[in-house]
Amino acid sequence: MPELDPGTTGVARRADHLRIPVTHSTEEESWLVTYLDVITLLLVMFVVMLALSGGPADEPGEQISLATPVVEQSGTVMEPAAEQTPAGSESEAFANRARATLQAVGLGDDIAVIPQQDGVRFRISNDILFGSGEAVLSAEGIRQLENLVPLLADSDYQVTVAGHTDSLPIQTSRFPSNWELSSARAGSVVRLFEAAGVARSRLQTAGYADTRPLYRNDTEQGRSRNRRVEIILEGAPSL
Repeated sequence: MPELDPGTTGVARRADHLRIPVTHSTEEESWLVTYLDVITLLLVMFVVMLALSGGPADEPGEQISLATPVVEQSGTVMEPAAEQTPAGSESEAFANRARATLQAVGLGDDIAVIPQQDGVRFRISNDILFGSGEAVLSAEGIRQLENLVPLLADSDYQVTVAGHTDSLPIQTSRFPSNWELSSARAGSVVRLFEAAGVARSRLQTAGYADTRPLYRNDTEQGRSRNRRVEIILEGAPSL
């Protein structure tokens, strides 16, 4: 084996020992490394920009909806959004007037106003209107409902009052089940409207018990929101 120069590097010694030719980079070739680095950075930048833009649309003018169902932290799934009504429709106009009226008397946060394609829906918690397991309206419940009477009287909507309960069973001498409880609560609201001057021919009731929940019934918060009365106005109104 030929004797190596003491100044030879370790890499050179191993290459010479393994009979591997050593290729020394030259100054002329070093620009390739910088060029490849620049190309790589440009490629990464374009990929990131494409990802942030969401990718090209399938067709010109295509829009991607980002709407997703809302899930509460408690795990209860909220009701899907109400059916859209055309801007400027009679239902939307009535709903806006109802919101303004309720806001003026401090009930804007207590009564939900939901415009629909053929009318408007009011939603009120049973915990405000009734005591637990009861169908007699509370003083606060009467106050809230009386603020709806002028809105009902000034329109020609057909009015359906629907009672809803949670899934916890009830069995008393008056209410053998949630069917009777939900129906009795709807009846109490209808009687108040009739006594306040709403034509009885426009009124009807429905008791749904726990068959139409908006939220899951396995949490107290969900059960509380499922206990409700809905006042459904349908048909062509006279504004």
